[in-house]
Amino acid sequence: MQAIEFNSQFEHGQIVLPKTLHLAEGQPVRVLILLDEAAGAGRSGDVKSVWERTAGAWQGGILVREPQGEYEQRLELK
Repeated sequence: MQAIEFNSQFEHGQIVLPKTLHLAEGQPVRVLILLDEAAGAGRSGDVKSVWERTAGAWQGGILVREPQGEYEQRLELK
């Protein structure tokens, strides 16, 4: 398998392939779409950080931290 990397924009439901990409007609390809979150961070509103998307999303009960047990007593260094 050969990997070819390029940057593109998703517009009108399509991703434009570079004209310099030489593929044979009917050649099977495997497509993996990775969103460039770093590039999208400068745009307003449409791409939110993980913190903005998940803030306040907990739907369960009150979170309680269980007792952690006794603190380990280590030997002193000589």
